Amino acid sequence: MTVIRICASLVWLLSALLAHAQPAAGTSVRDGWVTVVPAEYQGALNNPLKGFRAYKKGGFGLLERKYVKWSEIEVCADDTVARVIAHTARITQARGQRFEDLNVKLVPRVYLDWDGSPGKQHWPADLHAFDYDSPAFQERLRRLVAKLGEAWDEDPRIFAVQMGLIGHFGEHHHPAPTAEQRRLLTEAFQKAFKNKPVLVRHHDPEFVKAGFGIYYDTFANLSREPPDGPRDQFPWQAAHVWPDLWKSSPMEGEVEFNWQNERASAKPEETFGRTPDETLTVPAYRRYMTDKIRRYHASYLGWISSYDEKNPEVLAGAAELQKAFGYRFVLESASYPLSINPGQKLTVRLAVRNTGSAPFYLDWPVAVGLLDPATRKPVWSAPLSGVDIRKWLPGEEWDGTAFAYRRPPALYQDEGCAAPPPELKPGTYLLALAILDRQGGMSPSARFAIQPYFRGGWHPLGLIGLGETPQEPALKGVAFDSPAFDDTLSYKVPERLLAAKAPPLPVSAVRPWTPDPKIELINPRRYWNLHAQGHALEKRILSDGPGGGRVIRVTGDFGKGASLSYTLGKGVTLAPGRYRFNCRLRGTPGQKVELELADDWRKVSSVAQFELNEPWQEHAVTFEIKAPFKEETTLRFSLPRETSGTFDLADARLKQEDLAR
Repeated sequence: MTVIRICASLVWLLSALLAHAQPAAGTSVRDGWVTVVPAEYQGALNNPLKGFRAYKKGGFGLLERKYVKWSEIEVCADDTVARVIAHTARITQARGQRFEDLNVKLVPRVYLDWDGSPGKQHWPADLHAFDYDSPAFQERLRRLVAKLGEAWDEDPRIFAVQMGLIGHFGEHHHPAPTAEQRRLLTEAFQKAFKNKPVLVRHHDPEFVKAGFGIYYDTFANLSREPPDGPRDQFPWQAAHVWPDLWKSSPMEGEVEFNWQNERASAKPEETFGRTPDETLTVPAYRRYMTDKIRRYHASYLGWISSYDEKNPEVLAGAAELQKAFGYRFVLESASYPLSINPGQKLTVRLAVRNTGSAPFYLDWPVAVGLLDPATRKPVWSAPLSGVDIRKWLPGEEWDGTAFAYRRPPALYQDEGCAAPPPELKPGTYLLALAILDRQGGMSPSARFAIQPYFRGGWHPLGLIGLGETPQEPALKGVAFDSPAFDDTLSYKVPERLLAAKAPPLPVSAVRPWTPDPKIELINPRRYWNLHAQGHALEKRILSDGPGGGRVIRVTGDFGKGASLSYTLGKGVTLAPGRYRFNCRLRGTPGQKVELELADDWRKVSSVAQFELNEPWQEHAVTFEIKAPFKEETTLRFSLPRETSGTFDLADARLKQEDLAR
């Protein structure tokens, strides 16, 4: 069996090498058509929409991910989209320069709660902090996404949008979005964003069906996929359950180096080291990371982007990964007429192979241009109709042993047309190609991986005659520029976006809830967090509780270790003392739930066990805390194991009984 696998890997590797083999570079003419085979540029390209997720003046990186506090872009319900647009202008700057002048793009994520720590919540002034469950919040969620679409879907500074909004860091945990919220968010983001990819943290069924991409916060970590990790995380799911998800939207994330340093289970010496510079300078670490990038078709990554670009050895390693990230378009040949008459349509035939790991996700056109041979500037250019670079897919089914795709990247042969204006002056011109930023004023931006290049974004291929026939179409004695880095490239932002000003602050604030151990320690508006495996168990919010109050319902397959928990905040612990907890419960008759005290997720003690019935039952229990917890105090209902049913919780209350009155 081992011999068969090795032979199969060699076959895949050989087929991949043959698929990538190019004919010798040169120019030929046959039947009035010029065919150019440009030499491939072997180095890395600092192309947009791919690579390292941080702007690097002296290195690879033309993307920035930024967190956006909800309260920064919407103060209350009556706020306008102008605040979103004005805030976007403030955050699209790097080192004193505008993103558009640097050819840099933004991937924003709006969030409400940083990590659960007190004071790190950013709800708008007219909503209560931690309230993910009220009908008012759901409506505001829908309205905010509509504003984001109005502000960002046609903003050339934005590449993609991370959904965020729910949970710590906007990563959809503590709490995870309910099924109702997932449906709401899916509908809202699909409606708001027609031109920009939407990325989510988890591959929930609603999000996958919508074709949303993924931002994964522990990319390439050994413990997040089999054989050392579970099968319910993105890596294994992307390869085995949703293998084509990358074709619709980008796969990205961050390389969690803290995990590498703090957990022996991460096996840093066997994977990718402990720091970005280590990853990029040690060949075995680079190979491991390249394997993951190609396996999961990653377009770009963060955290690893904090490498030292001033170190030549580190920068060389970054270049190796840059070639693997995202798209890499090798133009294997291009054909065009040796001459055309004024007013005649110009046809260009392209043969392109994407040797990167991912598609190009935005609708950017390939343009043909006629350049003045003396100035090298275009006298005319236009997009080639009939060419869609989003269809140029990379290889598929990565084989880590052969270090090649089992299905090598295909050769895409496209034909596009454009019509020079009849009044264009006859003569001989340089025919050139460029990939234009459609929303950014149709400015040249992304480059092909070929050697012929002029600074400014154009790839010259040969001479063409307009109303005359050149004696020799091949470019001879022409000095080319390197396509690797081009600091002349930029794009344009519409004036309406640049001119937007934040409106005056509306005043419509709610009074914040504050805990009082003598009266109440449980915030009635704060969420209870459901922990469950998979999607067979669902949390719902009802309004038919005692006295018309809120009911938290957990229903479905409880599985092996489901729980519903409440914390007072990250790092917040109950003081030593005697406490009284009250609540109302109901549920599937005969089933039992257990109330536990936990220090963060670690169980400390069992407080009580309750048997469920159909009618509401009120319960009161007391417990004592003898010593402060180390991390945070958690109240947790441990739910029935290996069965299905329903559990309802209402009117949960907690106070300290032994305080002096």
